[in-house]
Formats: sequence, structure tokens, C-alpha cells
Amino acid sequence: MRWWIAAAGCALATPTGAQLAPRVTGETVIAQLDAAQHDLAAKAHASSDPQLVATSDQLAHMASDLRATLGGSDATKPVDIIDGRAQARARRAQAAAQRTRAYLDISGGCVGGDARALADALAASVKRLADAEDASKDAQPVIDAVETLDHKPLFALHPGDKPLAFALTGTNLSDAQCADPEVTATDGQGAPLAVQPVITGVSAARIELKLPPSQMLEPGSYVLHVVPKRKTFLLGCVTQPEAVAVVQIAKPLRLSVDYSLTAMCAADPGGAGKSVPLGAGTLPDISAYGSTVSQQIDTTACGDPLSYAVSATVRRADGSSASIGPIVQSANASITAGLPGGLSLNWNPSIHTMFVRSGANTCKGVH
Repeated sequence: MRWWIAAAGCALATPTGAQLAPRVTGETVIAQLDAAQHDLAAKAHASSDPQLVATSDQLAHMASDLRATLGGSDATKPVDIIDGRAQARARRAQAAAQRTRAYLDISGGCVGGDARALADALAASVKRLADAEDASKDAQPVIDAVETLDHKPLFALHPGDKPLAFALTGTNLSDAQCADPEVTATDGQGAPLAVQPVITGVSAARIELKLPPSQMLEPGSYVLHVVPKRKTFLLGCVTQPEAVAVVQIAKPLRLSVDYSLTAMCAADPGGAGKSVPLGAGTLPDISAYGSTVSQQIDTTACGDPLSYAVSATVRRADGSSASIGPIVQSANASITAGLPGGLSLNWNPSIHTMFVRSGANTCKGVH
């Protein structure tokens, strides 16, 4: 008993100067939502993306509705003590703001289909939060983030042949006095998936899940439905309203690289050098990050090259493309260049081979 008391005393001690964060009020949530909406509107304008414009407008409507809901003194109260319906709206608004902020923080490195998948996931998430029905029950569950197990934001997944592990974070997701919440996965129209997530860890603020291999899932939006139970006086464990989260299945990675290689050949004595095309074509498709493809090129058309010139175009599955070159280098040196989308190209004249390597995924919200 003495040991327990001593341990408890130590636990009560706090570092000098440590401060608790202030409680979140309705005004705080409105400010977060306004800031997220403003920054998303700026990104939508810069990218001319109509979907981001629509999502920004929906955030603005949520902020306006929350101001009306929290009229009077409720706006200055901590969200924890606001009336049940108003509290649920405030928590959903905060979840929309946090999800939008996470999107803004990580979407800068995303291009092509990955960028589209992130924007689709954000739009679907905000719409479901905005359209959720109000319930009279207190302690309504809300999911405010989907993330990897190491706490990185997660918006979309590439189909794969390995199990996927991720987490849902939020409020009132479980009650330790009751059974684990029910978690089901459906497509965007509500049809249950053939493969369902398995709970590997649970608390009131976090549910960790494992999803079987997803290579059979078609690209599109998928919804995770969480239905927790809550212990109440006399009635025992009572089913609560569901909370939902959206994860996008992105299109499989597929990049192709078109190339052309030209040599500047040495001229006969007294003559000028001449440009000789050596080859043009398409390298094998890249379908995985960290992979390398190559193509050997016949250079016998120029027996005494002075220099080589390489041009390349990267094409994505969504039809977008970007080009580089021509890049010129002396014939006894390799040509190495970065390509859009995190690719690197290398022409090795000693073995007459063109290489393209895919680096790590630069889109942090897709895994």
C-alpha cells in the first residue's frame, strides 16, 4: 500500500512550467473551420479544381450552420458540456476542419491519380460529416481522422496483396465497460465488402484495424461504419449512432516512359559532326514504387560518338504527362535526370542501356 501511494504521488507531479491545453470551445471549432475553408479555397483557386471548390463551399455552410446552432452562450462553452445535438454538430465540424487541415498539409507532393484520390476522399469525408443526422443522445461518436499505425494521415490506399493496417481516431468510439464496437466496410452505395476489417486494438479515442489484401477492390470510395455501445444506468450497454469514415482506393500505379536517344557522331576529317537517331520507344511500365525498368539500345549506327542526347516523357494512367530534355552529355559519361512523379532516368553508355527507377511515393496521404 505504501508503494501504491508513493507511485500515485509521483504520478500527480507535473514538470515545472507544464501547462494543460485549454478546452476546445464552440468558438474554437468555428475558427478552425473558417481557417481550413479559407486555405482550401485558395488551393482550389490555384489548381482550378471544381471538386475542391465544392468541398470548400460545404465547409463554409458547415461553419454557418454551426454559428446558428451555437447561438447565445453555447459558442463560448467547452464543447464537452454543450447540449447533445449541438455538441455532435460541433464535433463533426471539428472533424471536417481537422481532415481538411491534414489534406492541406500532405497533398503538395501528390500528382495525377493520387492527387485525385486524395481530393475524392476529402470530398466524401466532408459530405458525410455535413449530412450526418443529429441524434438526441449524448456522447455521440465521431471519427475525425484515418491514419497509419504510426500516426500519419491516410486518405487513400493502393490495391495490394498484403493486409492493410490502419487506425480510426475520434471521440466516443468505444466504452471499456461494453463489447467492442461493430466495424463494417461498405462501398460508396452501402453494399458490404467481401472482405471485412478486423479490430486489433480499441479505446474510446482510437480503433486499430487490419483489412485483408485489397487487390480485388475497385478504385473508388469505401466507407467504414463504426457502431459503438455505451454503458448507461439501468439499461446497460446501449447501441449508439454510427460514426463513419471514408477511405479511397486509388487506381493502381502505372507509369510509362517514352524515350528518344540521339548521338552526335564524329565527322570524317574536315567534315562536320552529324546527329544520328539511335532509338525511340517506350520502356516497360512501372507498377510499383521502388522498382526499376530498363531497355538496351543498339548504338552501332554511330561508331564514334562525341555526345548523347536524351529526351523522355512520363505518362500516367489518368492520361496526364510531363516531358524533359533533350539532355546532352559527352559520350563517355552517363546521363542522369529526375523525371516528374519521383522517377529518375539514367543512360549508361558503357552498357548501352536506358534505366528508369521509381523512388518512394511522394504522395504522403496514399499508402
